Amino acid sequence: MRVLKTLAQTTVLGCAVSMIPAAAFAGGWSTEGIADYDLLFADGKFVVETQATYADRNVDFKNAKTNQTGQSEDTTNSTADDIAPNIAVFSGAVKVELLENLDLYARLNQPYLIREQPGFDWNGRYAIGETNADALGFDAMLSYKHEVSKGNFVRVFGGLRSVTVDYEQLSKTLAPVLDPSTGNPIGTVDLDTDINVDSKREYGFRIGAAFEKPEIALRAMIAYESAIDVELDGALSIQNVGSFGSNAAATLPQSIEAKVQTGIAPKWLASLGVKWTDWSVLNELAVDVASPGGPVPTKVVRDLGYSDGWIVEAGIGHQLTDKLSLGSSVTWDKGIGGPYSDTYSLSLGGSYDFAKNVKFTLGGRAIFKTSGEGSYDIAKTGAVNSQVNTDYEYDSSWNFAVSSKIRVAF
Repeated sequence: MRVLKTLAQTTVLGCAVSMIPAAAFAGGWSTEGIADYDLLFADGKFVVETQATYADRNVDFKNAKTNQTGQSEDTTNSTADDIAPNIAVFSGAVKVELLENLDLYARLNQPYLIREQPGFDWNGRYAIGETNADALGFDAMLSYKHEVSKGNFVRVFGGLRSVTVDYEQLSKTLAPVLDPSTGNPIGTVDLDTDINVDSKREYGFRIGAAFEKPEIALRAMIAYESAIDVELDGALSIQNVGSFGSNAAATLPQSIEAKVQTGIAPKWLASLGVKWTDWSVLNELAVDVASPGGPVPTKVVRDLGYSDGWIVEAGIGHQLTDKLSLGSSVTWDKGIGGPYSDTYSLSLGGSYDFAKNVKFTLGGRAIFKTSGEGSYDIAKTGAVNSQVNTDYEYDSSWNFAVSSKIRVAF
């Protein structure tokens, strides 16, 4: 009985380190890891949590070659360094006990983020010079916990997910320079081209269930997140030509995740999680343009061609003292294509109770990113149809992230 009581105490500190705060490398565009809403399961009538993550990324393109309509293959300037700039991600969440077995969970976060910036000096600038996207998410869920037998509980939860998305795609357009006296082409010039669109708040949902046995710090959870369709409006701007109203539609993918954690010995906790994300639904981004005709396209289509993503993560936590716990996890993240190749990571971190109701968690993650290859494919249709294709490669590299989290319970 004493062993069981010790295992139960492990839940309080061990849950904070069984999965180190996510490292903003969570598959494709996502910044969310497996069951990163574990605050939902925290003890306390009112619990507040904030988290910040900084990721140092290291990806260089090489051997780039570009083919575009009406031009010979371009292999000059075939490299682009630091195409994935460092990023910072923040979130805040709250859990409120409404009734004895009914809780409310709410969170503000950045669920998706894109920073692909190979720049405008490589030969792929006519396809992509930069891609930048930001998302602001707001989640709200209700959770009901029911004791099905002595010491055994079933919890069901569900609610809304919502997101706004800002998307920007920058490139160069290779335009002819005409002789004003004859009208004949005498050269070419690069024109700045910018697609900038954003969405209103769009909605999806999350549902899930968990079995809990606090006596041995056991929790087994499964959850489903729906896809979210977003409609984006903005403009396509071409240097010296003008700005034209544009709109696009995209589907942010659905996902299914499962995680189990349990006490395995006094003051020891182990966890295993898996997550599937339907990234293949996002196979292209098509932008319709209110074109006046001529050189301005009526549609610009970026072929993404992503495959589905998988994340598998195993972790272990150990309570050293009444205030201090340490934890570690290993993660495999299947690449979805393009600059998002497979990654293998090791996380280390600790959790410390500054006061009875104040917990601080600090974790670091080393990520080995495998080598890969990809392509940027842009098709423009209108009075003049054109296609730009840039193939590139990149070597394996090491990336790093550090995360901090503060949790206050009342």
